[in-house]
Amino acid sequence: MIDQFALPLVIFCAVFWASSVGLLILSVFAAIIHPRVVVRRGTRKDQPPVSIVLPVKTLDRGFARAQESALAQLYPQFEAIASAAEAASPAVSTMREIFARHPQIETRILHSTARFAASPKVDNLFRPFNDAANDVILMKDSNIVLEPDDLAETMRHLKDGIGMVCGIPYASAPTNFAAHVEAAIMNGPHQRMLFAASAAGHGFGVGKIMLFRRSDFLRAGGFAAIAHTVGEDNATAKALSRIGLKTVFSHRLVRQELGLRTFRDLYERQLRWSVVRRDDEILSFLAEPFCQALPSFAASLVVAPLAGLSPLCGLSVTFGLWLTLEMLLSIVKGWPLSWYAPAVFLTREATMLAVWLHAWTATRVVWAQATIDTRAAAGDTVAPAPLPVAKEEG
Repeated sequence: MIDQFALPLVIFCAVFWASSVGLLILSVFAAIIHPRVVVRRGTRKDQPPVSIVLPVKTLDRGFARAQESALAQLYPQFEAIASAAEAASPAVSTMREIFARHPQIETRILHSTARFAASPKVDNLFRPFNDAANDVILMKDSNIVLEPDDLAETMRHLKDGIGMVCGIPYASAPTNFAAHVEAAIMNGPHQRMLFAASAAGHGFGVGKIMLFRRSDFLRAGGFAAIAHTVGEDNATAKALSRIGLKTVFSHRLVRQELGLRTFRDLYERQLRWSVVRRDDEILSFLAEPFCQALPSFAASLVVAPLAGLSPLCGLSVTFGLWLTLEMLLSIVKGWPLSWYAPAVFLTREATMLAVWLHAWTATRVVWAQATIDTRAAAGDTVAPAPLPVAKEEG
């Protein structure tokens, strides 16, 4: 018999465990069927000219490979614009070298001097977004490696009624334990939730790549609509939604090669994203424990006796289910999987729970080695009017 005072706790744990395990199974299934379901929605046939915008900050490992992949697109007509807050830097010099290797493509490097937004990235995007020769813009982060047909495949989804198309990122090529943990985070619960949302026809602003029309962006409020937050991708999706345009995910994933990682960088990056969700998507933030294994493990200890199992047996079954399904998904998708996957899994879960708890009170986040105070957001700041832009031919 269950003590009457313990009954509410047992009921809560039972509902939590069932919900958490249900989301795990549903999201793994959604991740598997996602490409087949979503590819059918990409029905656009024409390929309008595109301006590819490449914001530049630090020269990280794999920078040249990732940025050059944008110039290798099998697409009829596009230009490439790199922008940086620094007039000269190792990253800018590398971009100049990359552009020089592609004289057949119209390229230029812009020095971004705008300083009006909460996010330095938004400041850096102001000039290239205004200076782009084409209405359709593809923004790509410097750590994303594109396949030659990614632009063409993503364009299939930019149809009437669609304001922005994003790509769900996945991690590849981790080379140390911390990188494997970050790969497990990227390819784990949050990504599976994106797969589930996408399979159901929904999308969110995920800024690894964003394909949109500048005319729609300006009609939705332009930079004034996204200057207040460090989560400019989600803010853009929300602004477009307010004028009746959906954000969707492409059927094509985008690859981020990790290489070496440190736990400090990993933690700071995850904390930044968690704080963005706290500030901009509070319901998603509050629901995160349902997508994490450790809370599910704790609930299994309480619920197991209801099924005639010992708490330790219930914990073992829940642990085995989570680990097995995630490993099977990684095998099906061809994602990184090491012989020490159980240790990576447990480290990931401990990290994600610690980040979520920290995010409740965090007010400072790190972006590109710069510390940003989220309380100093430029909520009422209006973006400056477009100015003449000095162009530097690549």
